[in-house]
Amino acid sequence: MPQDLKTDPVLLAALQRALALPQNPADIDQQRLSFVMGSLKSTNGITRAKVQEILSKQEGRKVA
Repeated sequence: MPQDLKTDPVLLAALQRALALPQNPADIDQQRLSFVMGSLKSTNGITRAKVQEILSKQEGRKVA
């Protein structure tokens, strides 16, 4: 049964403005890290630093 969903026009306007904002590589990296961390189970024991290291290696960047 489909429902008529209504989205707040203020929210839609804010999303449209956000689309126009440029994202720099650091923003994208932070977003990727946040996504991965949010996808992991809290019991896995992997640290944020380790995930960052793995992502950096996948991107071909030097890991400190």
